[in-house]
Amino acid sequence: MTVNGIVVQEYSDNSYRGIDGSGFSEKSAQNWFLNYVEGVSDSFEPYYDENIGKTYWELGDNTWIAACNDMDHIYKYIKEAEKLNIKYRLLLCETDVPNPKFDRPDLKKIFLGYDYAYAAGDNYSAVYNEIPFVFPQFQLNQYGLFQTKEEIEEYIAARERFKRTHPPLILEEGDLAVFKLYEIFL
Repeated sequence: MTVNGIVVQEYSDNSYRGIDGSGFSEKSAQNWFLNYVEGVSDSFEPYYDENIGKTYWELGDNTWIAACNDMDHIYKYIKEAEKLNIKYRLLLCETDVPNPKFDRPDLKKIFLGYDYAYAAGDNYSAVYNEIPFVFPQFQLNQYGLFQTKEEIEEYIAARERFKRTHPPLILEEGDLAVFKLYEIFL
């Protein structure tokens, strides 16, 4: 797996600690939340668009995770979040997607688990959105994620079988990737 970088996520009081950052519900977190804060979004959104949020449509293939590998930007981002009194979490992402690459082995981190989510955008998580409703037979760890790579591979296989035997559009489709996630502390 490639260590891709860091995702800054607004803190949410939710047992799920994965990559889903849609912010659609009261208990759901939002990734790269300063892009939506009036008065500061102009300082962060252009950098995000050019360096973090590259998409399949821009690159022509699934070779990019919406994570940041620039520690100067991360420090600037969290300094602004603290100034605005916004609580946040820092997620270190590893995937099989080759870019970006991040090399900071000295970070203090705790392993959270494995998620299955979009590589870009709000990182919609199939684990967060499907396990309770469609695949309740799978057990998740205390962070709402799969504990091992083998467990997430079993889920993905079950998900593929489900898609073959049910009408289309029941499950989310797209460029989903397996994320190995850590929470990091600076």
